Amino acid sequence: MDMATGSLVAARQTALPYTVMAAALVALGFLFLLWLLWRFLQKRKQSPEYIEAQKQKPTTLVNVQDLAKKISLTRQEALLLYALCLRQKAKNVYYFWNDNEYIDAMFKEEFYRLRQKNSENEIREIFKLRTRLEKISNAKNNIPSSHNIPEGETLVLPASGGRFYAFKIKKNEQDSITLEAPQNLEGTEFCPKPLDKIVMTYMTKKSVQYVLSTRVVRFQHGQGGSLEMVIRHSNAVSMQNRRQFKRVNVGNQCLFSAVEEKTGKRGEVSYSPKENKYEGKIADISAGGCMIQTKLPIKRDQKLWIRVSLPDKPEFEAVGLIVSAQKNNETEIFSLHISFIEIEEKNRNDIFAYVYKY
Repeated sequence: MDMATGSLVAARQTALPYTVMAAALVALGFLFLLWLLWRFLQKRKQSPEYIEAQKQKPTTLVNVQDLAKKISLTRQEALLLYALCLRQKAKNVYYFWNDNEYIDAMFKEEFYRLRQKNSENEIREIFKLRTRLEKISNAKNNIPSSHNIPEGETLVLPASGGRFYAFKIKKNEQDSITLEAPQNLEGTEFCPKPLDKIVMTYMTKKSVQYVLSTRVVRFQHGQGGSLEMVIRHSNAVSMQNRRQFKRVNVGNQCLFSAVEEKTGKRGEVSYSPKENKYEGKIADISAGGCMIQTKLPIKRDQKLWIRVSLPDKPEFEAVGLIVSAQKNNETEIFSLHISFIEIEEKNRNDIFAYVYKY
């Protein structure tokens, strides 16, 4: 009996390692199959057929949550975007958030819907979201080098006294860029010399401004005798993203005046225009402010009352603070950069709509 019992125990002890090994092999095999399945699904998700099918599906909350993680949207921004996508029956926004044409069409419809309801506060929020998406898109599409600037675009050379000289890109080659120089530059004190270091700016079609540092190689004459400036390529290209809101050129006339400032019993401040009013030109505008051009020698840190008329938008009034003032010594024109400090919500939303062409 003892020998038989010992044999059974020994047999069990001998079989135990094999059982553990078999179980481990089964577990490893199962994990390997899971890994293969995961690889298959990942590869499938990267296929053009899968991506195209996903693009056409309606936006879900999971799509928006994934997008929020990808581009760092806040929870409030994500919820607003999801609600907007639901109302507009949008396609999968995870794939379309960077498509300006599609996104603008969706936001435009939402703007019209909310305007019919007179929901100006909600309109303000969707424009803030539109601005946020555009800034993220611009940052992800950043231009790393002057090699990426297309031929036919314009580089601007700032000079003292508020002057600006525009150069058209004729050739963007491997080693250099050939620029067509403006006619009024040659022979002036502002014309750079060969080997000079210069700083130029570039504005994209999306109104994103870049600054690049480069060096002049030489001047030459092209076909027809036009002056050309050849510059080196630059990897020192930086995006200027200081403005809070998108800004566009206008060119319309405006009225402005100094303001009377009164403080009420509870500390509230009110502004009213003074009697003398002057004509100026709105050079550009954004939801946060504008630039007025005038021949009056007005300095910064003053408050102005402004009456503005934008194409296809109702005329409105606002009060702003001059944050900087620059004089162009050649034209004797002052450029007043103004930050709005008092403007009705509807009028600010009208500016947003004008900027985004809604």
